[in-house]
Amino acid sequence: MPEILVPAFPLLGEPGAWDALTLVAATIFLEAQDEPWEGVLGVAYVIRQRAVDWKLGWHGAILGADQRAYDDGKAFEPFSCFGDDYRSRAMARLSTATPAMAEPSRKASAAALWELLPDPVGGATFYLRLDATRKIRGGTLPAWAADPADATQVDARKVTAVIGHHHFLRA
Repeated sequence: MPEILVPAFPLLGEPGAWDALTLVAATIFLEAQDEPWEGVLGVAYVIRQRAVDWKLGWHGAILGADQRAYDDGKAFEPFSCFGDDYRSRAMARLSTATPAMAEPSRKASAAALWELLPDPVGGATFYLRLDATRKIRGGTLPAWAADPADATQVDARKVTAVIGHHHFLRA
């Protein structure tokens, strides 16, 4: 089998200027690097579902309507890996990505962009790593994911899949 060449992630410039395949792959890498294949593909399909539902395209689904990750005055981005407070960590992680590490993210990106594989998360538009989210938020979950009767628990009615460490939800 011939070797597949996987390009390095760009490290310069605004992510909003990257091509769609690279931006989606970099987002997947930063959000789901240690997840099993189905989870990596699930994150790709969350991006796809947001692009379709929000009618903002790939860049808008990831970076918001302004399609700008950094220094835009927003307190958060649709994907936290492109928030201002995460910039140095994101660039450090992308700079150390070997071709072998980047390949699953690139494959998942292509699979979601061109619908080459079935959606493993049933149209989910969000995902959470519950333990990390609770730790960051002092034990609670965001309102869009929390059970109305108990903000420390996920609303099971919204969960479309649980893969690896992530709960995928349709909010």
